[in-house]
Amino acid sequence: ILSTVTGVHKYKWLKQNVQGLYPQSALLNTIVEFALKEEPVDVEKMRKCLLKQLERAEVRLEGIDTILKLSAKNFLLPSVQYAMFCGWQRLIPEGANIGEPLTDCLKDVDLIPPFNRMLLEVTFGKLYAWAIQNVRNILIDANAKFKEL
Repeated sequence: ILSTVTGVHKYKWLKQNVQGLYPQSALLNTIVEFALKEEPVDVEKMRKCLLKQLERAEVRLEGIDTILKLSAKNFLLPSVQYAMFCGWQRLIPEGANIGEPLTDCLKDVDLIPPFNRMLLEVTFGKLYAWAIQNVRNILIDANAKFKEL
């Protein structure tokens, strides 16, 4: 098999057979195309891309840790907590455009190792829990004030 696959012109039949055997998913097609690619693979470029994704994930983790540490402080005014949470969600006044909000904590870092991926998801989950608890407390307070009236 090794001698058959070594030459470019010799393994074209293998590529056609693999692609024609059965219906494949998009991921499987991508893997097959990558494995049977005729052009040389730039491993250094791939390594740099993966390192950039790891750096991006570390920055997100550091930022969310900072927000969690600040949100745990009881001395912050509610308006400051609200502004901090709105800033994290990129809820800004009309007219200013800083880009689309980050919809998923794993956006553009989907190739990081599983441990880092789970760490990001768990940390973002803690912030979501904090936000939900704050909204719950506000609703309970509002309900109590409404009943008093």
